[in-house]
Amino acid sequence: MRSLRAAALADPDERYPIYIEANELIKQHVPMIPIAHGGSGTAFLADVVGAHSSPLGNEYFAVMAPGDRDQLVWMQNAEPIGLYCPDETDGESLRPCEQINEALLAYEVGGAAVIPSLATSCEASEDLKTWTCFIREGVKFHNGADLDAGDVVASYMAQWDMANPLHVGRDGNFTYFNALFGSFLNTPEEVVEE
Repeated sequence: MRSLRAAALADPDERYPIYIEANELIKQHVPMIPIAHGGSGTAFLADVVGAHSSPLGNEYFAVMAPGDRDQLVWMQNAEPIGLYCPDETDGESLRPCEQINEALLAYEVGGAAVIPSLATSCEASEDLKTWTCFIREGVKFHNGADLDAGDVVASYMAQWDMANPLHVGRDGNFTYFNALFGSFLNTPEEVVEE
């Protein structure tokens, strides 16, 4: 319950002591060691400029220059399972998703600090139920179309609304969306009834 109480607070300084207390209680009463995320081990040729290993496994290839070669060759454990990125959960799929998609906010290159990406900033209401994000100007899709707030809403609706025609994904679970935001707009039963 402490972590839920902390998650409802917008101010990180107010959340921090609650999470410390929750971690101490876990240490005292839970006979295990929770691991939040595995590390990422990478190796690059010495001439790759901008090479980095991310603690989150989301190396960003666009900042790397492979010496005097035209391409960077990457090897990983397996082929991606799929590339409908909002509906993927495995690292082998999420790594290429990191290269082809851009989110409102991102992680710093080689680190875990949150930084602006498509949004220059995002502000939360006091109750954390309304977020206002300011989109970076001049962002274009590969076909030359401008990015606007409608595109951002459409991306979220494709994940949140199970009745949305784009809510198909690889398996339609959208596991991370559901875990991060608590639920979908509707249930599978409601979608069938429509």
